[in-house]
Amino acid sequence: MASKEIILKQLQSTSNEIALKFDKNYSGDLDVIVEELAVSYNILIEIIYKDRKCVPDNDFQSALLYWTALNSILASLELLRRGYTKEPQMIMRNVIETSAVAYNFHTDPDLYGKFISNLDKKFDSTKSVTKAKKVHDIIGQQYGMLSKFFTHVGPLHVLPHKVTNGLCIGGMFDFDNRAIMNINLMAITGTLDILNSLLELTFIQHITNCRFWKRIGNTAEYTPNTERMKQVMESMKQPVDSLNKERNTERSKRSKSGDLN
Repeated sequence: MASKEIILKQLQSTSNEIALKFDKNYSGDLDVIVEELAVSYNILIEIIYKDRKCVPDNDFQSALLYWTALNSILASLELLRRGYTKEPQMIMRNVIETSAVAYNFHTDPDLYGKFISNLDKKFDSTKSVTKAKKVHDIIGQQYGMLSKFFTHVGPLHVLPHKVTNGLCIGGMFDFDNRAIMNINLMAITGTLDILNSLLELTFIQHITNCRFWKRIGNTAEYTPNTERMKQVMESMKQPVDSLNKERNTERSKRSKSGDLN
């Protein structure tokens, strides 16, 4: 039976214990992600504070949007550390959308002007994802996958955390379920790569050492880490069939026992 006390304990105590277990087992993965975050935060600090007078309003707002997206990645890491394995990827979809709008404001100052002068009107940010896909094909693939498997209700949503005496309230840390944690970490890493590459292209004139782009005259050529992105996509695709099989097996058992018509 669920009670107020059980839920409060999850929020105030158990979640902290789960986070400590996660940190102990995945410190190396966290180090990689936070190092990537630090690079982009530092680029934005330079632009927002030091170079503020050198950038137009649309680029300044782009920088603020990228900052919001980086904070959202931190939020997803916090959820993952506390044992929530579905929710971080919903945030990742929003990160891609926010990053796409940030890039779109840079490339289309008129779009930014229409947005800022009509804040009370609905802004269709998904159109920016369509435009950002022209920069990287992987953006559309990642955005679509996050939508299909995490944001829109699917097999992942009908399989809550299971424990021996029922269903788990809140998040949990299951060391034997490393695959799910790895999927989340890889998806966050892949989304952060997308954010960082768009951010770098947006502010390439302000960056001395580019990591995702190579300057060629007045243009730039993308130099992706294709191996890492391929690994990210595969890590997210593989468990879906497994989850579908698990769901169908559970459904078959319930049907045979008369619990499901």
